Amino acid sequence: MIESLDLSNSELPPRIRRIVMIITIIIVFVFPYGIHIDLGVGPSGVMAILWEYREFQVAAGLPDILFLTALEYFIYYLYRFVVLRVIWKYTLGKEKPKRVIYHGLTCELILILIDIPAVLFCEPGTGHNYIPIMIPIPFLLIYSVLLAYHGHYRK
Repeated sequence: MIESLDLSNSELPPRIRRIVMIITIIIVFVFPYGIHIDLGVGPSGVMAILWEYREFQVAAGLPDILFLTALEYFIYYLYRFVVLRVIWKYTLGKEKPKRVIYHGLTCELILILIDIPAVLFCEPGTGHNYIPIMIPIPFLLIYSVLLAYHGHYRK
């Protein structure tokens, strides 16, 4: 008799694990996680952990890309490190694919949950928001779903 193997919690080969983690680190640090919207006079833009693109220009023809400005928005991307750890544990065979999807979804929902008070509470008279409004860009969620699908497909 042939026994069925449950590969959904099996460890990935070392080479595949390295590739998955390099892609994960690139998605976490380099890919944008949200679109910053300022309801007042400040600039809106696209945010990533390592860079920020604002809609105004420093000089004619040059976009304003600021590097290493992420500490200002730490609360927005903190959970991305949790997802990074969960994906690492998944590649080791210690996490289930459903938990990878759960954490990827939670990572994107945090931006929305933080933004609800930002939209509701604005500075009287000027309309400036106290908390930056971020619309999530779900690259990490899409990647998490693809990894989980791969784990389900390996069964």
